[in-house]
Amino acid sequence: MRSLLALLILMFGVCTQVLAQSGETPLKVAIAGDAPPYVIDGATTGLEIDIVRQALPGYKLEFVQMGFAETAPALEQGMVQAAVNVLKKSDGLFYSNNMISFANYAIAKASAEMKIGSIADLAGKKVITWQGAPMDLGPEFEKMFGPNGTQKQNVMQAPTARDLVAQFWKMPDAVAVVDMELFKYYSNKMGHTMAQVDLFQIFPMMTDFRVGFRDEKVRDDFNRGLAELCSSGRYKALLQKYDVVQKQDICK
Repeated sequence: MRSLLALLILMFGVCTQVLAQSGETPLKVAIAGDAPPYVIDGATTGLEIDIVRQALPGYKLEFVQMGFAETAPALEQGMVQAAVNVLKKSDGLFYSNNMISFANYAIAKASAEMKIGSIADLAGKKVITWQGAPMDLGPEFEKMFGPNGTQKQNVMQAPTARDLVAQFWKMPDAVAVVDMELFKYYSNKMGHTMAQVDLFQIFPMMTDFRVGFRDEKVRDDFNRGLAELCSSGRYKALLQKYDVVQKQDICK
């Protein structure tokens, strides 16, 4: 009985994939809430949306927005067939090549006159970042701000990019840990400028974010499409379209 059930589940997954590629049934893709310039207007446009769409031209895609920390579990539990910006794990799923480079900084108000030269210097400071960031930004950050971290009482994990930036501007001595382009976009929308903040480069410029898939063939199709975007110059054109300057080139 168990083997029959497993076979039926496998057949259902294969049929769903075939229909998705034929355009009859959409391939559900988990993605975070709006975070311009990466995800804009309810996931109808944005740099990440365009990259995924253009890398999978033969598929009908349905983007499903959710909180930062919800995308990977949604993929693992089979609620979606793909998830954007997840970390590679040894969990039986299939992960793409790197699709995007983020410039994550520690950002403080210039008026606070903070000196931050390392992750360790964040000790004792109120840190605002995205949901799941303690698991995304490396072992040292996790040791301080993870579930069992020495500084876990000092971290706030915002559900959306807008919430993250809004909370930063409300708190006089907070430190935002976030991608610079995203921070700049929402700060400008809220009437602030980058002249009001100090940027501290204490994280690697490229965070190892990929697209995770439940189906190996779709992952392979995505990697081929991404490689074609790079070789044709279309990836660079997308960066220019959204005025994004990447600190590291994922096409190399």
